[in-house]
Amino acid sequence: MQEQKKILVTGAAHRIGAELVKALALDGWHVVLHYNSRHDEAATLCAELANKGHVVEAVSADLSQPDAADKLMDAATKSGPLQALINNASLFSYDCASSVSAELINQHMTVNLSAPALLTKALYSQIPEDEKGCVINMLDAKLFGINPDYFSYTLSKAAFHALNQISAQAYAPRLRINAIAPGIVLPSGGQSQAEFEKSHKRNLLGQGALIPEIVATMRLLLSASSMTGEVVILDGGAHLRPPARDVAFLEA
Repeated sequence: MQEQKKILVTGAAHRIGAELVKALALDGWHVVLHYNSRHDEAATLCAELANKGHVVEAVSADLSQPDAADKLMDAATKSGPLQALINNASLFSYDCASSVSAELINQHMTVNLSAPALLTKALYSQIPEDEKGCVINMLDAKLFGINPDYFSYTLSKAAFHALNQISAQAYAPRLRINAIAPGIVLPSGGQSQAEFEKSHKRNLLGQGALIPEIVATMRLLLSASSMTGEVVILDGGAHLRPPARDVAFLEA
């Protein structure tokens, strides 16, 4: 009997991360669900999936702490090595050019760059020599139609984009490393439902990214053995006609 493959998904207790976990469990993966403070949501999701016969375990870690990545990987591999990693956890706090500070830059860089870099390194180190692994990095379509809102966040995601490419070079052929860059998917930043629906359609196709499309892209990247160093942008073409500001600040 073939051993069940195991994957770690960070920031996976709610929103997009939780939907990825559900799909992975359905596909037969042993999922390690990482969360920070959302214990109740993580426990509920794990119980829901366990009741359906899926193998899901929850591990808590605060990725803003310097040693969190190593501790998380140690906990995630207690029940056996990992074959894959999805770097989905992200810090998303607002600042702008006039309010940016060293503190905010460092906070965003620690969670959005250092943690995925160290987790990828750790995945490479623990994967059995006769196996190959896969990493999926969750970027942001904003990088391809850039604006200066969310200044520190954007800087950290730009660095994360560079990490996607250089880690694909550095860890080949044992790791394939690709990214998904969604645009507007779910309400955020205090958006009302009406504001979200308008922003979701503010693109060339009149249709923003949908959860099933992100799930389908995840499945493609996990299975496409010849793909590495790529970024799949899912934003309805918004990056081809980028706004001057984040959609949260645009008039209807």
